[in-house]
Amino acid sequence: MLGTLLLCACLLPVDSLLIPPRNITHALLPSYDYIIVGGGVAGLVVANRLSEDEGVTVLVLEAGELDSSSAAVTVPGLIGHGFPPAYNWNFTTAPQAFLDNNTRDYGQGHVVGGGSILNGAVMTRGSRADYDAWQALGNPGWDWHGLLPYFKKSERFSMEDVPPERAAALHIRPDMSMHGTDGPLQVGYPNFLYNQSTNFLRGLSELGVPLLPDPNAGVGVGAMIVPASIMARNQSRADSRRAYLDPVLHRPNLHLAIQQTVTRILVGSSATSSMAVPRVGKLARAYGVEVILAAGAIISPALLQVSGIGPAALLRELNVSVRVDLPGVGQNLQDHAMVGAFYNYTKPDLFSTSSLTGDSLARAKDEYLTNRTGPWTTPLISTVAFPPLALLLTTPNSTVPTTAAHLLPTLANLTDPSTAKQHLPDSDPSILRGYTAQLRALHRLLNHHRRASPALEIMADSVGTLTLSVQHPLSRGTVRALAADLLLVPAAEPGSGSASAGRMARTIAVDPRYCAHAADCALLVRGLRLNRRVVATRAMQELVPRPGAPWARAGPSPSSLSSSGDGGDDEDEDDEALLLAAVRLHVRTGFHASGSTSMLPRDRGGVVGPRLVVYGTRNLRVVDAGVMPLVVGAHVQAAVYAVAEKVGAPRVLPDGFGADVSFRRRR
Repeated sequence: MLGTLLLCACLLPVDSLLIPPRNITHALLPSYDYIIVGGGVAGLVVANRLSEDEGVTVLVLEAGELDSSSAAVTVPGLIGHGFPPAYNWNFTTAPQAFLDNNTRDYGQGHVVGGGSILNGAVMTRGSRADYDAWQALGNPGWDWHGLLPYFKKSERFSMEDVPPERAAALHIRPDMSMHGTDGPLQVGYPNFLYNQSTNFLRGLSELGVPLLPDPNAGVGVGAMIVPASIMARNQSRADSRRAYLDPVLHRPNLHLAIQQTVTRILVGSSATSSMAVPRVGKLARAYGVEVILAAGAIISPALLQVSGIGPAALLRELNVSVRVDLPGVGQNLQDHAMVGAFYNYTKPDLFSTSSLTGDSLARAKDEYLTNRTGPWTTPLISTVAFPPLALLLTTPNSTVPTTAAHLLPTLANLTDPSTAKQHLPDSDPSILRGYTAQLRALHRLLNHHRRASPALEIMADSVGTLTLSVQHPLSRGTVRALAADLLLVPAAEPGSGSASAGRMARTIAVDPRYCAHAADCALLVRGLRLNRRVVATRAMQELVPRPGAPWARAGPSPSSLSSSGDGGDDEDEDDEALLLAAVRLHVRTGFHASGSTSMLPRDRGGVVGPRLVVYGTRNLRVVDAGVMPLVVGAHVQAAVYAVAEKVGAPRVLPDGFGADVSFRRRR
């Protein structure tokens, strides 16, 4: 077992609001009990809970800065309008071989609060079956029952801004026994919703999709208005910094050092352990017996790899000494592959986000700043549907073989190991065993729990975009360090974000391998066909949609859809090919990277066990979305809050090791 841990941080010479690098030697305590790498959602939750004990000391090292509370971050109505580049790691994927061989931008939070500063603020937990599958994969205590107390502990749920008549009209009836009301994170509903939300819900009802009164009560399939991480009283974004950090910064036992890029964990018992010296900045070391990696599903596995924990062949390639041969580090990467399709609502005088220009924008801004009401209170996405696989496989008026015909046998044969192997980037036997076990679990989720676990999500905005994402992807990607020194490459160009972010984004290879399993692209094609059926319903026709190719049906009038009573989608072979080509061109990240440091048995490619301790170590943990063995069928922030709350609980994390954490500057 590897014990004593040493952190190597590159301290860039940029002023910090809390502990600037120039003060690093005298501002920090001589020792800390816990060092947390990453001040995003998971890192701040764990830091808050651990520092509740006045007898322990906690240091959080975060590569990003404190956000400036600008409107682009705090105003829900401005979500999706961009954010400062300095808050983004600015990763780019490898060319996507199973799509169009082009790269994709791959945004990850580079700021205190992490993704909760940048995301769409949607708070969905997923289905009970998603978490039961985690436990079935070898993780006792990680089922729905084991996590529900921590979902509740994290949130302060409120219906304050939802009048009873509006709640009834939109089918919002939360089961309060499933929610917390005194947690740190405020969760609720926006003050304002566009009328198009009602059309979308009515349209799904016409197709037999149930309306969920509470999407967070364990049933994941249906259509709904989603709760959001927003503050009820002032209708602004609620994020992990403002929920878990700001209220406890007075604690003398909690320190946050920002703009501190951790470049390596040095494993061993000697303070003279060898280390690579970064080419920029000042260097410091922190010694500790409890280190918690919470840097996210991209950076956490890369840090393990350059620290000698990972696939032995890769480590030798990097000229890194092998401390723990752990094939699963950087494998099993999952994401919700996403495609946005535009159906162009053209109803005269329709009020939407496109209407917010000139005087209308000025009025919306004034209403928000004065009363905290109006269209600026609603996030980009408030209305979604999670359809079951059965609905996607319904093919009205189909006269030719379609993706559905191929999907059924594919999904029926998910448990065949010989089939599984061809979809993996790595042939290590433990990775294959783990993937085969996951496929069995996915088979049960998609086929046996049709009312409990969705195949896709449809996100509806106010202008006519219906964005699809695969909720239980079969494809698996990879994360791998490209150099032993994660700050090896030249500094980023001006305007591309911070220097450390630019460097690290180019020394970590991210390959989601979207549609490496063809069923994922096939599901997205089925989703586009379902979109057509939704848009063809009577309720949605009231919005006068006028989609263009390829989103409209192929034929004499591809620019329109009408409700003909036949489901709105006659299938033909040429159209099928066009939709598949569109999917391959338009797939993007759903911003839900997960699984790359999976909580699985070691002989199934796992990286951490149920206590989230890295195999082969005693006191090194990973606590972020990377530990999810299967990405949940939901927006992942609610799950990350719950995972971190569970680990931060006093009876879960501390193991009784002594503390010996020192921090020194390298001259």
